[in-house]
Amino acid sequence: MQRLLRWVNSYFVPSKDNTYRPHLLRRGMLIFFLGVSLAAEGFLVADLVVRQSGANFLAAVVQSEIIALTNAERADSKVGALTEQAQLDHAAQAKARDMAAQGYFAHVGPDGTEPWAWIANAGYNYRYAGENLAVRFVDSKDVVNAWMASPTHRVNIVKPVYTDIGVGVAEGLYLGQPATFVVQYFATGQPGQVDGVEVGPAAVGNSNVQSFWQEVEKQFVRLTSEPRATTQWVLGGIAVLMLVALALTFFVHLHVQPTEMLIGGGAVALFVVSLIAINTHFLSTTLLTNNNPASVALSQSAVVIGQNATSTAP
Repeated sequence: MQRLLRWVNSYFVPSKDNTYRPHLLRRGMLIFFLGVSLAAEGFLVADLVVRQSGANFLAAVVQSEIIALTNAERADSKVGALTEQAQLDHAAQAKARDMAAQGYFAHVGPDGTEPWAWIANAGYNYRYAGENLAVRFVDSKDVVNAWMASPTHRVNIVKPVYTDIGVGVAEGLYLGQPATFVVQYFATGQPGQVDGVEVGPAAVGNSNVQSFWQEVEKQFVRLTSEPRATTQWVLGGIAVLMLVALALTFFVHLHVQPTEMLIGGGAVALFVVSLIAINTHFLSTTLLTNNNPASVALSQSAVVIGQNATSTAP
């Protein structure tokens, strides 16, 4: 603990031990933070250029994140969490791949295939079911936010009668442009059906270790597939460190003011905050628009399926 306190003091707080010049604001550290900021911004720009060019190697929308964000919205609405169901995942993935392969975006396929056919073909015996669709979104959070902003899609997300969920994501072309297709299925099984359970070989090993590495894998996928959130977190962390170090350097030992360090640290902090502001504004307005007025799109309405397999009002 004492070692940690000494480290914090040497890097953040001006004192005799660091000649009143915190290590965090010294030239080497400022250059390091500036390099990390530029690297993070470069990662964001490069990823978005790759996506726009059509060389899309990573899906921008992560299935597990869609489910987690959906359950978070249900929790906010005081509705029980949904259970991920393998058959619904298969159904959603099949529908997403079909839209991507044929380049359409609709609840009913070009050949007349209805939404509930995908669920039935996956072997899920539903009592109630619903479908949300989205296309050409940058990341998972944007998809769920857009669904929640649409009354008909929001009804599906927070509908108490649903117990299970499945999500599919596929890459393809939509209106001649590279696009990510997202399908979200909600359902409630028939009485007596066992939902969300898969029986496989017994796992051998430490379950805590497995869950730890599963979480690491999940976070890695999230970081690499959602560059906007990653970049903003990196830049935000650097900005906070700079501002804290500058505040302590300025207000502690006011009789000793290392002007060159305050100017250098202030310049890096201003640069990083400017990047955050530019990213926030640019990504929310300009980057998501092109010659097509609907550069990101939802289906015109959500579909709710009743027990008799007919479309009903949401």
